[in-house]
Formats: sequence, C-alpha cells, structure tokens
Amino acid sequence: MAISHPLLDDDGKAIRDPVWGYVHVPAPLLALVDTEDFQRLRNISQLGFVHLVYPGARHSRFEHSLGVFHLAKQFLSRLLQSDPPLELADEDIGVFLAATLLHDIGHYPFSHTLEELTPFFVSHEQRARRLIEDPSGEIFRVLRDELRVDPVRVANVIDYESADHQVPDRDLLLANILSGTLDPDKIDYLLRDSMFCGVPFGESVNRDRLIAAIRYDAQRHRLAITSKGVSAVESLVFTNYLMYRNVYWHHTVRSATAMFKRSVQDTLMHPDCSLEASNFHRVTEGELLMSLAHEQERLGLEGARRLLDGVTRRRLHKVASFIYPGERKQGLLHYLYDLYQHPEKRRQKEVELCRHFGAQVGREATGDEILIDIPRFDKTPEVDLKVFYREDVPSDKPQPLSFDDPEVSRLRESLVDNFEDQAKIFRIFCVGDADMLERVGADVKRHLA
Repeated sequence: MAISHPLLDDDGKAIRDPVWGYVHVPAPLLALVDTEDFQRLRNISQLGFVHLVYPGARHSRFEHSLGVFHLAKQFLSRLLQSDPPLELADEDIGVFLAATLLHDIGHYPFSHTLEELTPFFVSHEQRARRLIEDPSGEIFRVLRDELRVDPVRVANVIDYESADHQVPDRDLLLANILSGTLDPDKIDYLLRDSMFCGVPFGESVNRDRLIAAIRYDAQRHRLAITSKGVSAVESLVFTNYLMYRNVYWHHTVRSATAMFKRSVQDTLMHPDCSLEASNFHRVTEGELLMSLAHEQERLGLEGARRLLDGVTRRRLHKVASFIYPGERKQGLLHYLYDLYQHPEKRRQKEVELCRHFGAQVGREATGDEILIDIPRFDKTPEVDLKVFYREDVPSDKPQPLSFDDPEVSRLRESLVDNFEDQAKIFRIFCVGDADMLERVGADVKRHLA
C-alpha cells in the first residue's frame, strides 16, 4: 500500500546532483537549507585534506547532506511499505527527514580533523545538538514553526549516543535508520567521495538493487535487506575498505592532518591565545586559516605557523616509520589509544622524540619535527545486518539470517582483519631532513612506550 506524506513526494525545489540526479526538497525542508548555518556547509570540505592527493575532492558537506536526505527519503518510502511495515506518525517522518539534512550541521572546518583534539573540541554530533536546540537560532525556529516538529527530537536522532541525554526509543528507532551498517549517510559519502576523487571503487555498488532490497526488521527495530541485496551490500562494504585504504587514510592525507592538528593544538595551548573553541564553530575553512595565521604571527609561534604553511603549500612531513600489523602488541595498542584519547600526551611524546633525535643529528629541535599519526580507533567496518529470504531459505536456520553467516556472505571474516592490518596504519612522520629521517626510521619504535 502506498504511503502518502507531503515530505515524501517528489515536489518542491529540484536541485541537480551529480550522484543522484534531481533532489526534490519540499518547502518546509527548503527553509532549513536556506538557514545561515546550513549554507555554511558549502564552505566545509567533505574530505578535509584529501584534495592534496586527489585534486577533484573539492566537494562539500552541503551537497553530501542533500544526497543523504534524498537517499533517506527513498529508504523511508521502502520501509513504510515493507512487510511488516515500519509504522511512523507524521511527526516522526518530519523529524527523520530534518535529521538527515542536519546530520552534519555541527561540523568544524576540515571535516573530522579538529574533533580529535580533545578537550578543545567536541564531536560534530554534540555541536549539532547545540545548534538545533538553541531557541534563539534560525534552525530551531524553522523546525518548530514551519516543519512543526520538536527540535529536541531532531537532535536526538543525530546525537543518539550522547551520554548526557536520555534518548527515547522512538528517536532511537529513527537514529538506527540514519546510522548503521547500511545507512544513507555511508552510502552517499562512499559513492560521492569515490566519484569526486576519480577512483572507480563506488562504481561497483548496484545502488538500484540496494535500494530495492531495503526492508524493515520489526524484531530488532532496524533496517534490513532481502537476499537480493547481498551482493550490493558486499560491494558497499568492500568499497568502504578500499576508500579508507587508498583515500581517507592515504599517507599524504594523514601527514597534512597531523600537521594541521598540531598547529592548532600549539596555538590553543598558548597562555595568551585569544582564540577559543567557540571561534571555530561557525567559521568557514578559509576564515579559520586566516584567523590561525594571524594569531600565530601575533604570538610568535614560528613552529605552528611553519606547520600551517606546510599544509597550505603542500610541504609536508615524510613517512619515517610504519607500525606494521605484526608489531601491534596489545601493550603498544593500549599506549597508542591513550595517546589518541589524550592529545596533550601525544604532543609531549612528540616533543621528547624531537629533542632526542635532534640531538643525534646535531639539529636544534623545535618540537614539531616528528609527529605521531594515530587513525581513529572506531572506524573498523561493522556488518550488523539481517537478511530475509523467501520461502527457499538456504538452510534449516530460522529467518532472518545474519549477513556474516557463512551461508550468506564470507566477506566479513576476512575483511575486518584485513582492514585492521592493511588500512589502519600507524605512522611516524618527520621533516624532510635526510639524516633525521634515517635516524627516526631506524630507531623510533624503540621509544614508543
């Protein structure tokens, strides 16, 4: 039975998108797109410093958000017609679609880079909640007066893992559709990023088959697929692996990211710094670069300014050493995780390494010649998905089967380990000084403890 809801119709303003064709945005949701905070996303890059490797990767969080909304609308239409159907009230539909548009509204400049600098910055989900729930804000007014939904519910769907808020089951249900193994956010960014980087990985995903296979798992209150979508999901999961290995965690991208984080960290740690985390909330990337350069010059932070100039002019630190899979003993992983969680400890260790190896090569170290790069620990692929078959279930096992059941797919059992070993690489970067690079490469691992 067809479900009728004005926000699900292909009416409203038609926006041409290179990935999905025309994206139709109804008037109440278009009012969200027209807010100042949403328009700011035009100047927030989707992939941070990836453009230093793939020059075409200049797309923004703005078009990604529109793509997620478009795909989520198709998902929701499928789920409402599933057997059994997902039962939602009119307000639920409005809350969900608003959340798909606003899910990245809290992003700082340069994508996820600054979020790793705790305690200066919080997650973009927490930032989104603050923006959405601000009663004096434009977004709050549009949600309340034009969409007629509770802004708190929209924030709950985006910031559903918040430890400070009790998220009701109804909002968790919507969050599980927006975020998970198979969600509109992941599908859009993988296909979009692949296209703009000019790599072919996303082309293998059969998007039409993927959308057609969506159904509702009433027992788990989550999104699931029919058996016809298994190969499409396999392609998506493998694309995720390839994108991290070749694009998101490319060594040049990671070098620029490490240099930028350290430059910002050194600036904010200065006792006379006039910048605060709040100064990063609503600025564009160009505005942030100018503010940082001005502040670093005012404070006389030559090292921080040198790192920032190195990023903008692509004069980057070189890879001195890798930590290979066989070397990742549990103790070392715990140590690296502690450095990731506490950037001030990572910085202290970097300064210590700089002084040690600087003395060996007779170079007066400034403390930023050597940088430790630690990728996010929460990016291991997850395949928590149920698969529904028709009457000809391939075994005596009860329906639905799990995606990682050997009778469904064997992709997960090899891919997760492969991701940890081949994609998630810990690196030590060093300035392009031949003597220092050689010394660091030969001996730095002995000092990581």
